[in-house]
Amino acid sequence: MQNLQRTQRQPVDAGVKIQVEATAMQKLWLWTDMAKGEVSCLGFVDEVVNADTNCITALVVTDFFLVKQNCSYDETDMDPSDVARLITELEAKGIDSRKLRCWAHSHGSMSVFWSGQDETCISGLANSEWLLSLVVNKRRDAIMRLDQYHPSHMYLADVQWEVKFPLVEGLAEACMSEFKSKVQEVAFVPRNRDYGPASLRNAKERGALTMDQLEDELEWLGLDRDELEPF
Repeated sequence: MQNLQRTQRQPVDAGVKIQVEATAMQKLWLWTDMAKGEVSCLGFVDEVVNADTNCITALVVTDFFLVKQNCSYDETDMDPSDVARLITELEAKGIDSRKLRCWAHSHGSMSVFWSGQDETCISGLANSEWLLSLVVNKRRDAIMRLDQYHPSHMYLADVQWEVKFPLVEGLAEACMSEFKSKVQEVAFVPRNRDYGPASLRNAKERGALTMDQLEDELEWLGLDRDELEPF
């Protein structure tokens, strides 16, 4: 029988760490929620370069900029003159506008995917190096794409990325101090080092898992309960 279950996405490792700072991501989510349909913005990206190899090790989206645009349920069209205005303002402040290397937009209540219109917009934003594109929706689904334009145009349609949370000065030390003063850890050696039926059975017997939680874990692992020993 054909398996009709939706398979889980497996984003590809692009070879560099891709991050979006939390404040920038929050702005995007707010604009996504405010819009009745689609909305788009441009992102400022910092390159993190290894001092020894001179290779890029991370791409970090630090901020998003909203420009004038016409939007509908399934389209978003940024005003080229307002994009030019943004570039001029950044350069006037001594900020390199070439760092506008991310295009982010919302699909509103629709699913996240790369539409023909998205492909056209990405082509229009093409530069001589690379571009990040991010599409989200109101359900908080999101996919990131990386286009490389030199020496030829290649892209990864679904790359691994993460939200980068700012490091608050002194927070790690304060947490470590509180942890040491309040947390007592004891040695615990599991009966089975592999997370599978045996360890789940052990957890159920200890009362650490309810039957519903056990069923959820079995489903997540892709195990058939009928084929296992009775719990």
